[in-house]
Amino acid sequence: MFLISLGDINKIIIQIIIGCIFNFLTELLFSYDGTKLFEHSIIPNLIASFAKLFTIIPLIILKIRSKSENKELDRNEKNNNKNIKLIYKDIKKGLISGKWYYIILTSVLVFIQGILLISSIEIKSNSWILDILITSIFYFLIFKIKLYKHHYLSIIIIILTGFILDLVFENFQNDISNNFFLLIIRFLREIIFSLVDIINKYLMDKKFCSIYEITFYSGLIGFILYGILSIFNYYFFKLDDFGEYFNNFNTTEFLVWIALIITTIGYYVFQIMTNKNNTPCHIFIIHVFGHIALYLDSSTNSIVTIICFIFILFMSLIFNEIIEINICGLSENTKRNIIRRAKIDDLSVEKNFTINTEEDFEKKDIELIELNDDAFKALN
Repeated sequence: MFLISLGDINKIIIQIIIGCIFNFLTELLFSYDGTKLFEHSIIPNLIASFAKLFTIIPLIILKIRSKSENKELDRNEKNNNKNIKLIYKDIKKGLISGKWYYIILTSVLVFIQGILLISSIEIKSNSWILDILITSIFYFLIFKIKLYKHHYLSIIIIILTGFILDLVFENFQNDISNNFFLLIIRFLREIIFSLVDIINKYLMDKKFCSIYEITFYSGLIGFILYGILSIFNYYFFKLDDFGEYFNNFNTTEFLVWIALIITTIGYYVFQIMTNKNNTPCHIFIIHVFGHIALYLDSSTNSIVTIICFIFILFMSLIFNEIIEINICGLSENTKRNIIRRAKIDDLSVEKNFTINTEEDFEKKDIELIELNDDAFKALN
């Protein structure tokens, strides 16, 4: 057996890769010095919220298709199944009824974490490293998903690597000395950021929300809230000088707007799609890859940072079982191996023979079948 092997890889990994690309391009825009857009705090958030509104197009298509399928089902429905369907509709209606509270909650939380990010923009420490720990805690508390040895090891190494990196470049020391309150605000932002991913997962799994529904209403509510903030900013706060920016608006700025809208749509859609088809912890892979774009220069500090981020990316792949480490029992409790053991036990009883090793399993030429998520959760 190889020391390192691939885990359970399927076509869903493509969603993560596309999300990584869009996040990388978004972060690359933030580091582009040919624009004045990202020197402002409110305007980029307004554009990002506006970009999400374009998901109304696939949302409408999805609604129309869903209505057509329901009508077709009604036409073909047999009388003896009518009562069953009515009961199912009542159950589903009860589950969906509370979804708007969660949609509004997540939309407001996204707005708040954006404000906190604006307020703590001076922080240089890599506080986002903590997202993998915070998300794991929320995921365990709400979905009761256990963590195993390879999860704990990955979390420890990821956080230690980020913390050591901050210590070496004195980011953490400077933030503690000069911006301690802002550092606390940034930590609070990371907690809210991770909580949003968990609530979105709950919305999709338990309340039957689509990714486009979540994205659109998040953009709509965010756009309204940032619009209100802009009015207050103009008359009272003076956080952002709109006049200075728009008086110097040119073709370059317009093209950056278009690019930001495109990358934002791709980033949010594939981030939530990754959340739906995998876990909220898989989103961390997208975040790590995106942050590499901020350090694409030839300075020593940037090269060291990129190397550390690539190592963190590798550990996040281990955490999410895309890569398995086959020593010290680190791969023993991956999802793939838990399912395999369960199938071996079931088939051993059914066929009345013993399977002790993977070689025995292959010799028997037993066909593997996929277990659904509910079955896997039951195993945990």
